[in-house]
Amino acid sequence: MDLHVHTIYSDGSSEPRAMIDKAVALGIKDLGITDHYGGLERYSIVSIARLDEYIAELTRLKQLYQAKIDVWVGLETAVLDDLPFSQLNKLDYVVFEDIEMNPRLGYFVSQVRPNLRIPVGMAHPQILLLEKSIDILEKEGIFIELNTHYSDRYRGNWARTVWNKLASKDIRISVASDAHDVRRVGDTGDAIRFIGENNLSEKVWLPKKNQRG
Repeated sequence: MDLHVHTIYSDGSSEPRAMIDKAVALGIKDLGITDHYGGLERYSIVSIARLDEYIAELTRLKQLYQAKIDVWVGLETAVLDDLPFSQLNKLDYVVFEDIEMNPRLGYFVSQVRPNLRIPVGMAHPQILLLEKSIDILEKEGIFIELNTHYSDRYRGNWARTVWNKLASKDIRISVASDAHDVRRVGDTGDAIRFIGENNLSEKVWLPKKNQRG
């Protein structure tokens, strides 16, 4: 699985179809495309019209490839204000950046999460910063991402204490490469090894298996 890749809709260099074809060739069963929303136009989707186009194309590809692979329509954003919730709720999930700690986490939980009927997660979180947020993650059904582009954020002795606490809670974990071109699609081996090393296989999150929406 690989639940966080980018395409030319944001700062990726490959077409969505090329990313899907590469995933199929690798035997990947679940591919999540999560282009950026908000920020600079050259790196992100910034208009509602472009977001609608993105959702429409990925939904079409999802249906086209359904016999070969599960394609999931996602989005990555650091934006917490003025979000287009009607569009976001058409997605399979959204991952949010930089919400590990208050006040952003508190704002997210009170002002953003109640408006979303879809699963939400933290994009490449710094695990060390989650220690005081574990109960909130569990209560709100927020999954966290093992992102191999930022493997230093989840590996290392400094994170072990937090991982022990996370493992005791009903908090799900997604697996991601953060690929920005076809060459890194499916580069999730380190995250999968980490899950095996730490007996976290029962925590693995997939959109079709998620119970929060």
